[in-house]
Amino acid sequence: MMHTERQSRRNTGGYGMWKKQWTVMTTVMLAAGALAACGSDSDEKKPGATGSGDGAKPNVTVRFHAQNATFDKTMMAPVIAKFEEKNPGVKIDFVGMTEPTSDEVTKKIDLLAASGEPLDVILLADARSYSQRAANGMLEPLDKFIQKEGFKFEDEYKTDTKWNGSYYALPGTFNQWFVIMNKNHLDEAGLKVPTVEWTWDDYLDYAKKLTKGEGASKRYGTYYHSWADYFLLGMWNQPGKNDIVWTDGSLNMDHPGVRKSLEIRQRSEIADKSAIPYADALSQKIAYRPIYFNQSVSMMAIGSWMIGEVGGTDQFPATFKTVFAPMPRNSQSDPAGHAMSSSNYLAIASTSKQKEAAYQFLRFFSTEGLTMMQKYTTSWKKEDTSKLLDAIIGATKTPQNVDKESLLYVLNNTKPVTLPPALPYQAEVYKLYQEEAEKMLLGQQDIAASIAGAKTKLQKLVDSNKK
Repeated sequence: MMHTERQSRRNTGGYGMWKKQWTVMTTVMLAAGALAACGSDSDEKKPGATGSGDGAKPNVTVRFHAQNATFDKTMMAPVIAKFEEKNPGVKIDFVGMTEPTSDEVTKKIDLLAASGEPLDVILLADARSYSQRAANGMLEPLDKFIQKEGFKFEDEYKTDTKWNGSYYALPGTFNQWFVIMNKNHLDEAGLKVPTVEWTWDDYLDYAKKLTKGEGASKRYGTYYHSWADYFLLGMWNQPGKNDIVWTDGSLNMDHPGVRKSLEIRQRSEIADKSAIPYADALSQKIAYRPIYFNQSVSMMAIGSWMIGEVGGTDQFPATFKTVFAPMPRNSQSDPAGHAMSSSNYLAIASTSKQKEAAYQFLRFFSTEGLTMMQKYTTSWKKEDTSKLLDAIIGATKTPQNVDKESLLYVLNNTKPVTLPPALPYQAEVYKLYQEEAEKMLLGQQDIAASIAGAKTKLQKLVDSNKK
């Protein structure tokens, strides 16, 4: 998967500009909603013969907007057919969006909403995108539908989507971070597949031993992509307070995991030279798939969307076996086996005129529908994970190059860690932090100066958003 499937909370857009745009968008959407309410009484109609037994107005069409790179028409066809079979009178119109990144898709959805385009179900790629739109009235609260159906959210889903006391989405795919490793390179260096007991210091030792050669043909032990995630590796494995600005606006920059995150990058990229330098990653616009599959790098921390890729695809054939290791802990005294997890978010537009039918589709798609695809692990607690993994791995070009034993070990011995609900200005939080961390990697300042600089900037940001 690409940035779109990563489900991170990073964005480069400024909150101030976004807030001004939303003032205009919200006004347009409210006006459109008011006109629709005057001209139609279908807003709260229940779709005829739905799976829940509700009877109501037939021939309802629900539009589902999602990035084509995540769910395309071929993947959606059997899912839609099954839903429509179970829910006569409800049709699903899948709108695959071709924008290359999740940020661009979200911007397009915002523009469609502002222009009055009919929106029913929308897919939001990450917690940041979700919380921002829940905060600004774009999304319909789902509490009344959940209460009517009578299920306990925590019994159904792995990811908690509650924001400001209400549910505005159901979680879709489920991504958990781990380490993918080239088995041939491990064997060559005489290294074993790590267990949950290993630490970041062990990881850095592995990276140094896996590094080989010099110059253009040099093979690096590891690589950190340009995402903000890779500047927070020592934070996002924490089961407790694990983000740099907390939900109440208090700074968490004095957490030892912040310094550890920067030490990981400094040691491997600058001291040991066992990781591709950040300056090279930027100047050469390095993408993580090519360098892993052409064996220019031996291991990297990444999300579970790669399960369906390390067995080889048309674009990136796999010529070696991949084994899996848990995310390292910061030190031997830390609890073992914790890793960041994330989901994408299935929501109903507040302007939708088919909310009942849209909710029925949300529930089906976030449970049975996603598992039917046999493409991604899901946030549904009732999925048969082992069976789903067999299907995902079996669909790759060379399934024998995926080590299922180590993968199951990781999944069975890792406790998912989720980040707190994103602040409306979360994108700016990571942008300011990353700007200061980059200065350390580019030799402009040390770790202490980077942390101090980030604290100053972040406090100003928090204060400006309290006004």
